[in-house]
Amino acid sequence: MMLKHTRAFLLLLWFASVANAQTLDKNKHYYIAAVGFWNVENLYDTVNDPRKNDDAFTPQGINAWTGERYRTKIEHLAEVISQMATDATPDGLAVLGMCEVENKKVVQDLVKSPRLAKRNYQIVHIEGPDARGIDPSFIYNPNYFKVTNAVSYRVQMADSNYKTRDILVVSGLFTGEPLTVLVNHWSSRRGGELASRDSRNRAARVARHIADSVAVANPESKIIIMGDFNDDPIDESVKKIIGTYANIQQAKANNHNYFNPMENLYKDGTGTIAYRDSWNLFDQILLNKNLVPQRNEFDTWNYHTVRVFNKDFLRNDFGNYKGYPFSTYGGGIYNGGYSDHFPVYIIIAKEKSR
Repeated sequence: MMLKHTRAFLLLLWFASVANAQTLDKNKHYYIAAVGFWNVENLYDTVNDPRKNDDAFTPQGINAWTGERYRTKIEHLAEVISQMATDATPDGLAVLGMCEVENKKVVQDLVKSPRLAKRNYQIVHIEGPDARGIDPSFIYNPNYFKVTNAVSYRVQMADSNYKTRDILVVSGLFTGEPLTVLVNHWSSRRGGELASRDSRNRAARVARHIADSVAVANPESKIIIMGDFNDDPIDESVKKIIGTYANIQQAKANNHNYFNPMENLYKDGTGTIAYRDSWNLFDQILLNKNLVPQRNEFDTWNYHTVRVFNKDFLRNDFGNYKGYPFSTYGGGIYNGGYSDHFPVYIIIAKEKSR
């Protein structure tokens, strides 16, 4: 396994001041890895698929989605992914969940792009029922992760005619340790937060049921529930239905619930998406007890810290949306940006045995 451990990267992490970080011993050496999530905002190809409502993202469509714009989008996404977590490990992201992805072909174009090709990312993508044809997707570095199973689960809505995104579930071995990742994209707040709440609560119940089943089948499995929840860390779907704690010690004491490293970031005013001068932190990564052990030890992979990747080049630098994520489209106008969401990632560590 080509795992990375250097004192330089360790010291960088050691001095990082991030809420709810698990402390690393500066006298020890660690393997470092990163796990991320990003809503990549409408990653469509330019071809009209008659099975999907993708007409807007064609050269003749309202968004004038040309080959040039598509190539720019791929290059921009690759630029960001290639930089994420490289301050912690030269390998960057070991795994990345994404959403708003049309099909496997666009992910293939992404991972084969010049900035990412050398990482040899592999792909898990399963087509779902969403009317717009956008699905969760997953890429991984095979030096870290070996997939043993992948499946998608339907989320049934109260209105049977409303088709939302599946939950993508990828299981495997992360350098020999069992890991299951659930990649989510829950229903939007269109029509209002309250009116649409039931749809997200339904998705949360399905996600929690899947995670519980994984835990019963293998109590040693590390479980990550990630995604664009279209809810904040304090909302009912996340806080009550998934069952999350902002405090590591509380999460450790409640074995069947989840640690949410994003909650304190949210309370401190950090967000991943902005709307009408208000920030939300919809993009989250939740961890089960096996990623936050009872003792602050790193004999297996353990959570260290969390980041929102919100570098200046990912922010709008002009107009009414200054400081917002630099999106591909805004108000029906092509901006040529990256995404309307900032990506997020966690850093995990494992002590190097001597």
